[in-house]
Amino acid sequence: MSNSAQIRVRIAPSPTGFFNIATARGALYNWLFAKQNNGVFILRIEDTDRERSEQIYDQDIIDSLTWLGLEYAEFYRQTERTDIYKKHLQTLLDSKRAFYCPHTHAELEHESETQKQNKEPLRHICSVRDKNQTTGIIRIKNNETARITINDTIRGSIEFDPTLLGDFSIAKSLEEVLYNFAVTVDDCEMQISHVIRGEDHISNTPKQILIGRALGFAEPQWAHLPLLLGKDRSKLSKRHGGLSIKEYREQGYLREALINFIALLGWHPSADADGKPEKELFTILELLKAFSLDKIQKSGAIAAPEKLDWFNREYIKSLSTAELTKRGLAFITAETRKKLTPAMLEKCVILFRKRITRLSELESGIKRIVDIPEYSKELLLWKGKLNYKKTSNNIDNIIILLSGIEQSTFSSKSAEVALLPLIEKEGKGSILWPLRAALSGQEASAGPFDFIDILGKDICISRLKKAYTILSTG
Repeated sequence: MSNSAQIRVRIAPSPTGFFNIATARGALYNWLFAKQNNGVFILRIEDTDRERSEQIYDQDIIDSLTWLGLEYAEFYRQTERTDIYKKHLQTLLDSKRAFYCPHTHAELEHESETQKQNKEPLRHICSVRDKNQTTGIIRIKNNETARITINDTIRGSIEFDPTLLGDFSIAKSLEEVLYNFAVTVDDCEMQISHVIRGEDHISNTPKQILIGRALGFAEPQWAHLPLLLGKDRSKLSKRHGGLSIKEYREQGYLREALINFIALLGWHPSADADGKPEKELFTILELLKAFSLDKIQKSGAIAAPEKLDWFNREYIKSLSTAELTKRGLAFITAETRKKLTPAMLEKCVILFRKRITRLSELESGIKRIVDIPEYSKELLLWKGKLNYKKTSNNIDNIIILLSGIEQSTFSSKSAEVALLPLIEKEGKGSILWPLRAALSGQEASAGPFDFIDILGKDICISRLKKAYTILSTG
């Protein structure tokens, strides 16, 4: 473990793609662990792969963590740390713990093919490792023979045979180090106490331990998280609904729902006597109290999109009308907003709160309220039972009754009271069907009194008159 008594953890994404849900889970677990222990959460962007690293992904990492509310105390970028790596590389070269390997790519490929044919371990034990070469890639001089044991907080004891690694490469040159070397140096320099990361990094760990030993570094505590899987138990990908945080955000998922969802991807809260979770909905403060590394499973965690949808619906329903309106505005186009008064917008939000899964659905829902499509007069007929004349008379009577309501008291309640005698006389379907169809222009929609509440008297009367005209023509 690090010489530092303080808990210090890091999230270390590469800017070679958009910040994904697996990296977000790693960030959350590290952040929770640091906060619980009055520790430090660090963001380190590992951009040593200069060919694949892009600024757009670099910024997306920062934007995604900020949106999720996972604030970091320190920030580093590997491309700004070349001198530090160079210093430690030179130390290894000077101490003969590392060396230049002059073998060409073709020679190494031939060696690898021969090993495959002979069913030998794929490794390079350099024949000139002790001859003071001055050109080529830089390799660690691996003389370890005793098995390496990783004491993993989640997985327990994991053993590796170091002889299978050979003299593995650590840098292309003094100015261009490779992943395992940069990570090992950074973790020591930043005094990382706990390395909490995905299990796909387990194979890197023995190399990092050997590099650390060669440099005389203290070893951190390891904790390797389970892979995220789709329902078919293959590694999570976009076809399973595994999107980037940017995409989830753009689709209208709430940060609270996403945090709650990813927190449970591998971590199990307390369960009841039947083994069912006592609680599923966690605020971030509740997660800070409940989370622990010892409740993280070893096996892969299945990320079910429908579960995220459930979380999002629950959190949307829990938001106040003002807060939901504020967040929802980002998903409503300027064109649609122009057609809404503040009161109309608020009523639309109230209407759709329990009907939507994502905030992005607000736009289409509201458009179905404020934009009336062209429709045929057949739509106005209740189950095809009433003829045009009777339906026309019913709409005419609806117009008369609704027109008699004062503008200041026009609402769904006053409309219900005004229409009740007509409904009792003609039948519920005969009145409410053409009323709803006239106000929506749709085969299926919200109820007529929802439209009345949102649109107000003038628009409702105008749409009813349009329906009357449609029935009277053609």
